[in-house]
Amino acid sequence: MSILSQKYQQTKMGKELKPLTGFDAQVNSFFASIRSFYPHHLFLFREAKKIHKLSLTYELLNEEQLFKKIEEIRVLFRLGKMKQDKKVLHQGIALVCEASFRSLKIRPYTVQIMGALAMYKNFIIQMHTGEGKTVTAALSGVLHAWSGKPCHVVTSNDYLALRDATTMEALYTYCHLSVGKISPEMQSEERVDNYKKSVVYATSNSILADFLRDQMESNYPVDFNNALINFLQKQDVSNQVLQGLHTIIIDEADSVLADEATTPLIISVPRENKPLKEAILSAKEISEPLEKGVDYEVNIRHKEVYLTHQGESYIDRLTEHLAPIWKSRNRREYLLKQALMAREFYIEGVHYIIDEGKLVIVDEKTGRLMPDRSWSAGMHQAVEAKENIEMSDPTETHIKMSFQRFFRLYENVSGMSGTLQKLKNELWHIYGLTTLKIPKRISNQYTILSEKIVGTKKEKWILVLEDIEKVYERGQPILIGTRSVQDSESLSRTLQKKMIPHQVLNALSHEQEAHIIQEAGHVYAVTIATNMAGRGTDIKLSQESIDLGGLHVISTERHDSRRIDMQLFGRSARQGEPGTVQAIVSLEDELLVKKSSKWIRERLQKKMNSFIWRKIALLFYKRIQNKSDKQASKMRKKILFNDFSMKKMLSFSMK
Repeated sequence: MSILSQKYQQTKMGKELKPLTGFDAQVNSFFASIRSFYPHHLFLFREAKKIHKLSLTYELLNEEQLFKKIEEIRVLFRLGKMKQDKKVLHQGIALVCEASFRSLKIRPYTVQIMGALAMYKNFIIQMHTGEGKTVTAALSGVLHAWSGKPCHVVTSNDYLALRDATTMEALYTYCHLSVGKISPEMQSEERVDNYKKSVVYATSNSILADFLRDQMESNYPVDFNNALINFLQKQDVSNQVLQGLHTIIIDEADSVLADEATTPLIISVPRENKPLKEAILSAKEISEPLEKGVDYEVNIRHKEVYLTHQGESYIDRLTEHLAPIWKSRNRREYLLKQALMAREFYIEGVHYIIDEGKLVIVDEKTGRLMPDRSWSAGMHQAVEAKENIEMSDPTETHIKMSFQRFFRLYENVSGMSGTLQKLKNELWHIYGLTTLKIPKRISNQYTILSEKIVGTKKEKWILVLEDIEKVYERGQPILIGTRSVQDSESLSRTLQKKMIPHQVLNALSHEQEAHIIQEAGHVYAVTIATNMAGRGTDIKLSQESIDLGGLHVISTERHDSRRIDMQLFGRSARQGEPGTVQAIVSLEDELLVKKSSKWIRERLQKKMNSFIWRKIALLFYKRIQNKSDKQASKMRKKILFNDFSMKKMLSFSMK
């Protein structure tokens, strides 16, 4: 292949297609239903068995012979021969399997080969937790990288990106490939070097941010074909970080493609605005005497604040002697509502933490810190004013893009997750991806105990403590999942009073994550964790812990999506190990407070002594969760259409 054609293949980017609507969408749905009946899993499983058998024959080769075989097949992949001859593809995967055994001491199982084969063919696979998704992604990554085109492996957080890249580096090196790792603190030159590697591990935030920065550096929307022209003209293209958008393999695809895809990534710069800062401080002072239920009302479900007639009269009288910015009724109501929303809806330890005098947002879905994020429209400054810390400059948006639109620019998209329930239609309509379920290698050995529900949070934490004490007595390791930093710290204080040794994994202790996870599988280990201990967390159990019954997981609250709950459950009983799961919830949990009727909750609370009514309360909780999941799915579909329409209106073309 010539240098010119090679460079073109590397910098190629897919064309953004308009989302289907009306009759086109109905036809698309019809073809999706037909495709779902095709027995892809049967044919892929047969292929995987043949490949596994073939891989065992390569055990007889010495190192020199195997390296020669790998180099030969790599050349064939670069020439695209695997598309014309299935044997080339089978031989390639078989060689990677043997390379995995020699470099990692891991021989991929048939189900892992099936998963890698499916992802190479652009499926989204549902693979159960503990079945070895990290190795499966690497097998597929090698095959894609052999084509000589950029291959990005996306994980749900920076910790997993670094961990997986480091763990799999020996395999890639053995297969004559290089590995890049992108982290938030990397400087531009280092990022460019890493993106030039054969396979790059990063988060979706990092890659999209670099893509948008490339656009800002250019005088035109990024078109990687321009990079080819610059290459031919020997012009400097060092400012361009990304090499092209060809292949992306997404770990925890439900989180990346669905749950976190609703918020666009915004590149903004701080702009000094002294009048706004002064107005926000004034709003905070003016709002302090206001009383909820008297001067203002709060709508928790819609996250809104309304001034009452009494509140409006108070503000009108008070603002007569303030700066001109307060003379406009709309302006002063907006500033006051921001101050009240900062008080009512933004809670330290839930939505943010204060770290060295700085406000840092906490991602509620993952429990991780987002130091480079800020709330827009002055809300970030309103929360800082509430906390009496130094106020940062408000930001000005330069460019933004939704993750949904970004992923649709890739030539090849595939991914995997253990929790793809109810996302089949959404992934097809938004990304054109077919979901495939990979069979279990080993049946789950964990026992899900009957879910317990009580009327109040206070009663819930009493039950949680009783369960911890009971399990701790016999030495079984325990993982307690909480929804917020605040809850994890509160439970930690309770355990300290009870003299129960434990570790806390949350946004405040993220630097000790690897050590805490390493210790969590030992006997008598008690670990309290936010959602940080969900996706991708592999808790290794000691033999003594296995003999005692494995990891005992306690879930203290249902999330907006059942899939997030299942991720926590999946930390127990991995790869056929034993384990138990106990969910303990209350009618005062955040999901019910935000999404359900207060009147119904209060009526149910009065009847919680009855077994029948507790069952009804659980059904009510599950119904609200299912409803929340469906609403979120509808919203995600709507966001794509709105984003595309906005792009068209602003004449923002990426052709």
